[in-house]
Amino acid sequence: MNKPRQETLRPEQEDYDARFDVVQPGFSDDQERVHAEAVAFLKKRLKKGDSWKKAVDALTMADASFKAVVLDDFLKITLAERHFQGGEEIKSVARFLQVPVELLTAIKEEMIREVQEASMEVYRRSRSEQTH
Repeated sequence: MNKPRQETLRPEQEDYDARFDVVQPGFSDDQERVHAEAVAFLKKRLKKGDSWKKAVDALTMADASFKAVVLDDFLKITLAERHFQGGEEIKSVARFLQVPVELLTAIKEEMIREVQEASMEVYRRSRSEQTH
């Protein structure tokens, strides 16, 4: 079995990495740990049948602004995994989370906008590097 050549995959990976760096804030190691634990906690509660609101209410975090980041990320991760990757309808994801479809539709639009903005920023950066 032939393995794909690394050189053919690298430009796509560099583009992805560059776009991700634009939209993803750099978390400290402690924030990364707290983020991962909170996401796992939410997944576990939802899998047990809790509503989004009940799971959110049960999630205790000292920093309210960081909690908001985690909750936003969780909804985006869930939408990415179930809708974009899994092909599940947004209505079905909304039923699973017990949230309004309009919330997930707005998040989907925000995700698409973030990717577009990050792509444009990466393009601008690459153009300025080429002219210097």
